[in-house]
Amino acid sequence: MGQPLLGEKTIRRRKMYLYVRDPQTGKRVRTHRWLVEQALGRPLLLGEVVHHKDGNSLNNDLSNLIVLPNQRVHAHVEFHSRRAQTGMPSLFPELFTSIPEVSAGSLFDCVLLWRGQEPPMKSRRQREGETRTDMPKLLPCSLDETRE
Repeated sequence: MGQPLLGEKTIRRRKMYLYVRDPQTGKRVRTHRWLVEQALGRPLLLGEVVHHKDGNSLNNDLSNLIVLPNQRVHAHVEFHSRRAQTGMPSLFPELFTSIPEVSAGSLFDCVLLWRGQEPPMKSRRQREGETRTDMPKLLPCSLDETRE
């Protein structure tokens, strides 16, 4: 299992995280989560996600870590940061203003309060009855009419 053969693709491996032993519980915990808990002075709430701004899961510098309230917000942040890295800007940048570009101050200043800028997701049953009014109506035409 060395170099991939010609025509084969390399398989992306899972992210690697550093671990530290929690002195209170004796359990192994991810270093970035433990550092954030120490900096905030409280344990992370259920569902809170610690995000590495630069995408390097081994860079546990406090200026590189940001606490997000849930996985949905984390996916939103990750989507926009990847688009920015590839040179594809956001279509609606005003909806993404709550995410600070550069963190200043303490780690607690980077804890985001999601202000509900993203509309709530509707279930499939709720969406089935809706018709989109912003889409133009397509008029049926036959091929004979277009050739004349």
